[in-house]
Amino acid sequence: MTATPSRLRSELLAREKGKSPLFFFDFDGTLTEIERTPDGVKFKPIARFIVEELSRHFSVGIITGRALPDIKKLIGIKGIYYSGNHGVEIEGPRLRFVEKNSAKSVAYLNTLIPKLKRKLKPYGPIIQHKKYSIAVHYRTVEARLVRQLLDDLDLITSEPVRSGKVRLQLGKKVVEIKAPVEWDKGKAIERILMKTGRTGKVFFFGDDMTDEFGFEMVNSLKGVSVYVGGLERETHARYYLESPTALIGELAKFLFELE
Repeated sequence: MTATPSRLRSELLAREKGKSPLFFFDFDGTLTEIERTPDGVKFKPIARFIVEELSRHFSVGIITGRALPDIKKLIGIKGIYYSGNHGVEIEGPRLRFVEKNSAKSVAYLNTLIPKLKRKLKPYGPIIQHKKYSIAVHYRTVEARLVRQLLDDLDLITSEPVRSGKVRLQLGKKVVEIKAPVEWDKGKAIERILMKTGRTGKVFFFGDDMTDEFGFEMVNSLKGVSVYVGGLERETHARYYLESPTALIGELAKFLFELE
């Protein structure tokens, strides 16, 4: 599918005035620009203000690959839904959830951490242990070494993948090692809607391959799926905006018109 360029305020958001839509956002690359390292990402005050203002009027959720404590600290807004580890863990009003099969994989993931750090240390990746998953970021790795790093990562993970102990998920210059379960951002959105009984139109904004599950879910609900960033590939999103800055700008105009 090829997404359509969209000025959300005029084409979509304005239609929701007086209604009760639900807004779900990925974080890195969607509400904020991707940085060289995960720890280098900052949530700009204007973006926080806009999302907080949006949450005063509507239900808002952040659906991210980051660990739940990490994203809650970065966002710092009370009364909204937070989902970490690509939907595996969720917290919010009247909802606290951990996908049970992912929880069973925690002990095995713990055994992989020292192997990954020892084998991959020469390349200089950033290895995040997120309890329910492990992320190997290679944005900091020299381009000439990336292929070798991925080959060594395959040596460590190929047997666990074959035996069904873990599965791999690819993102923007990151490989995620996670539990071998069918769970994703789309299912997290579905879980939040089911538990809260919310029935308004659903919006989901994302930028990465892992967000495609969210786009597909929202499309099935006749909601609005929006890809954020330079459109360099096919996507299930029906619309797109050029950057996180463009997204915050459209949301600001929408909120202004609510007054």
